[in-house]
Amino acid sequence: MSKDISKQKRELVFKKYNGYCSYCGKIIFINKFHVDHINPLFRGSTKEELLKYDRIKGTNHIDNLNPACASCNISKSTFTLEEWRNQLYLKIERLRKESTNFRLLEAFDIVKIQDKRIIFYFEKEGEVNNG
Repeated sequence: MSKDISKQKRELVFKKYNGYCSYCGKIIFINKFHVDHINPLFRGSTKEELLKYDRIKGTNHIDNLNPACASCNISKSTFTLEEWRNQLYLKIERLRKESTNFRLLEAFDIVKIQDKRIIFYFEKEGEVNNG
């Protein structure tokens, strides 16, 4: 847990999506959820490095914070949302290439990959709240 984020701010972040992970939509718990930086902090990166890689240094402002389950937060890492979305698609190809078990499950139609755009929970919520 970041020491820069107060208990009060953590509670506000948790409430943003009513106890759901802002990415996968699974139920999260106040004592176990992760605070994700939508635009990562890039701790230790210099301004020159950020410019070189076209990165924007995130902040601890509430607008840059999302509640996340551990799996989503760890997977997202320091990716932007679009980079992470692309990485999720790449995971399918990696599994097909590297996992006999995955290919076998696909062959028996136990696992079926859907050809659809990944829409994060907070994006769906935005559609409901704005539509």
